[in-house]
Amino acid sequence: MASNLDRPFNCDQCSKLFTRSENLQRHKRARHGGVSLKNFQCAGCQARFSRRDVYKRHNGRCRALLSPNQTSQLEPWEPTPQADVDITPSLVTDQSSMDPVMITEAFSYATGLPQYSSPSSVDDEERHIKAYFEHSHPSFPLLHRPTFAVSSTPKLLVKATAVIGSLFSSQSEAHAHWRQEMWESGQNELRHMVASYDLSEVRQPWVLQAWLLHIIYGAYASDTAQFKTAKQMLRQLAVREIGLSQQEIAMPDSQSWMFQCDLSSPVDDSKTLYARWMSYITAESTRLSLYTLFFLDSQTFTSCNARPLMSPMELGWELPFPSSLWEARNSQIWLQRVNEHFGRSTFTTASDLLHGPRGPATTSLSIATQQLMTEAPSPELLAALETSPFAAFCVLANLDALVRDFTRCYYQMPPSASDPSAFHILTQSQNKQIYTAIRAIARIVKDQAYTSDSPQFHPWRTIELFISSLRISLCRPDQLLIGGIVDNSLIAGMAASTHLTQGNYVAIRRSVPILPQHIGSDEGILALLNDLSGALSRISGEDQEQVIYEAPWTTVASYGVLLCIWGALRRATTDIRHHLDTFNELPRTSESCMLIFNSLMESALLSLSAENDRTPRDPRLWCTDRSVFASLLEEGESLFISLVKIFCARRRPWGIGSSMLAVLGEIPDPSPVARAD
Repeated sequence: MASNLDRPFNCDQCSKLFTRSENLQRHKRARHGGVSLKNFQCAGCQARFSRRDVYKRHNGRCRALLSPNQTSQLEPWEPTPQADVDITPSLVTDQSSMDPVMITEAFSYATGLPQYSSPSSVDDEERHIKAYFEHSHPSFPLLHRPTFAVSSTPKLLVKATAVIGSLFSSQSEAHAHWRQEMWESGQNELRHMVASYDLSEVRQPWVLQAWLLHIIYGAYASDTAQFKTAKQMLRQLAVREIGLSQQEIAMPDSQSWMFQCDLSSPVDDSKTLYARWMSYITAESTRLSLYTLFFLDSQTFTSCNARPLMSPMELGWELPFPSSLWEARNSQIWLQRVNEHFGRSTFTTASDLLHGPRGPATTSLSIATQQLMTEAPSPELLAALETSPFAAFCVLANLDALVRDFTRCYYQMPPSASDPSAFHILTQSQNKQIYTAIRAIARIVKDQAYTSDSPQFHPWRTIELFISSLRISLCRPDQLLIGGIVDNSLIAGMAASTHLTQGNYVAIRRSVPILPQHIGSDEGILALLNDLSGALSRISGEDQEQVIYEAPWTTVASYGVLLCIWGALRRATTDIRHHLDTFNELPRTSESCMLIFNSLMESALLSLSAENDRTPRDPRLWCTDRSVFASLLEEGESLFISLVKIFCARRRPWGIGSSMLAVLGEIPDPSPVARAD
């Protein structure tokens, strides 16, 4: 750090020091001069600047000064600071550039507005950005909310945030054309940037964040063309050598904020504290972006059976740090929470310097996953997962990707006469390891005891649903995966899975060479009854105000669980009817088909009773009288389909629900009246 003698020019209005007089004068004009000293004003958008060079760069790119033809030929946007607010693309190391006043004032959330033209009004854009942080951010904390200021955030990131936020507007359909235009222009500029610019530009956190938000919108917007573009964007970013896969190489000082001063000190120099906070923000922004990239690669495109492009072995970054640090509103609160979580003043041992304060089990996603599959995972790892739902979610996604890889390889092998089951994918020891990791995460979720008004409600709820989905995949693999069906969009893949639910494609494909035809089977569902019943209650029992704000991947996972339950009900119904036709009597209530049908229908009817004011418990459940039970048997599937339709109708923002409603409308009504017609 430079001494005061090296910086003889000090500001008389704050504590900053400078090596040259002109730098001091420039600082005074920019920070303390007010609007009156910003003598350079843009004639197009009326923005004011205190520096001529910034003003000239702005004029060359201001869309308000250019004709439509010129606008269409613009080069990709560069992060030029507006109104002299610096945008720091790398770790903050020069404390002379820090202004302590900014700790609590400069980063007020969503106070400025982007200077680009759009069909929406200024008030609409402001509401869109606020809606993003209110409804999308809690389930997916990619952006750093406390330092997100529209006036200083690059326009591409602002536009991406507003586009997703507009989905939660009461007039979402009216903004559809505007969303399409903003998304198209944004992804074109980003792709040009990645293809043409120096890699140092692409490595900036804001570029990664904008890129990921464009992928998310394109993948879940229910449009085939946008899905294809989003997939190409993922491939372009995942395959390209951007040099960020290994933390020690890409950002060797990513833990500098942990070692810059005494963490146990209640008082810290304001400039040093601010510099440490900014160092943390930059490192964590990059970390969260890369983990999000892995998650999107491994999960978003599995619904259409697209293979991942990345391996978790390539991601050599520590697990995300506690979410409370990420949400700290200023550096003082942040420092207090750092002390609460880590509570050590210095880290001087060789292990600390190598692995940081959380131990070696958190140094990468692969290591964390391996540790969790042991009987005694490290306490540091469990603590890291407890304090960061996003970290726990990424580990769970990695487990799911691991199971899918095993499944893909297993079904390329010929069936084994000694083990002809279509659903034995892993060995017993491998199953035990996967279930050990699942139980560890499930215990963490249970210990959180979250409620609908908890700040982390949506992340923990998503993890709970993904646990059910992962357990299902161990007993009943994805039919698209087994069938080798690859669709061209997420909606097409979900539609194909819906139609395949009407049959038994997996068992037929795997077992027919060895086993005789069998009408229906429990296929491991008995082991999942508690999970499926609980998941159904959670999925259908959510409060309407909470449901419409869930992340799109939660909707997709929930729909997959519903399809599994639907298929189980169909197979159980077939078995019961077959028994009736053969023996002219109902199966015993202890038989698997009766257990499955009654247990799942009980959960479904309880959910429907809350919707339609039905009797809390249908007396036909578990009934041994043939004529009474037969009426429920005939109505069961139709009742469940109506529950699935209610689920879809509630999921409005992303268009997934409306698309699946259209698919369900193509399914013939299985009720007796419909069959008679």
